[in-house]
Amino acid sequence: MPLPKIDLPIYDLKLVSREQPIKFRPFLVKEEKLLLMALQDGKEEGVLKTIKQVINNCLLEEIDIDSLPIFDIEYLFLNVRARSVGEKVESFFVCRNVVGINKNERGEDKEDVCMHMMPVEINVLDIKPPISDIATKIKFNQTIGIKLKFPTLENYRSIDALTLSEDVNDLYNMIYDCCEYIFSGDDIYYANETSKEEFVEFLEGLTQEQFEQITNFFESLPTINYDIMHKCEKCSFEHKLHMEGLSDFFT
Repeated sequence: MPLPKIDLPIYDLKLVSREQPIKFRPFLVKEEKLLLMALQDGKEEGVLKTIKQVINNCLLEEIDIDSLPIFDIEYLFLNVRARSVGEKVESFFVCRNVVGINKNERGEDKEDVCMHMMPVEINVLDIKPPISDIATKIKFNQTIGIKLKFPTLENYRSIDALTLSEDVNDLYNMIYDCCEYIFSGDDIYYANETSKEEFVEFLEGLTQEQFEQITNFFESLPTINYDIMHKCEKCSFEHKLHMEGLSDFFT
């Protein structure tokens, strides 16, 4: 006789990019094990791949995960985790409140900073979905512009890392991956019908100001975020803490 199976609860969640709420179940012990192994390995690519696998397993309807914007993936994973292992998450912040002035070895004034490690508990279900109100269509002049789409889990790369990268091709690749089309008057030039070489040539023909309109799009991407007030247990300073992105909620 086979062992019994336990019925799992089903939850609804409204994502920014979809009109109808989606249905999901909590992740199971086997899926939590996958996440723990990925986190222990510490490789970002492996963690993202595992998050995608866990979300796919937990969804109760056919959804193309690769088509969802990165901010929807973050919000969805946050809620799947909350329904699976608990709504409360503990994160840690360092109190950098100046509590006094001391003298250093040369007799100069030196700020005495609290540096207390503050444990902060957050109810994940209090976090609201990100607001997507940035324009995806950018006009460089009266007739020419570009239509972008939000990065997905597959093509997202940190814009900070890209702007610091010595290889500008990394940035070009992300823009290419996230371009829907370029327009000139009524003419449309779809990115998937344009060679990367021709696309890069177009980007390099922009002025610095026009190119910054594109990078500003990526810098302004919506993300899960949460503000909380917390008093330092050591120096009693009242902090307004801002949390943004998955890493802030799970460190």
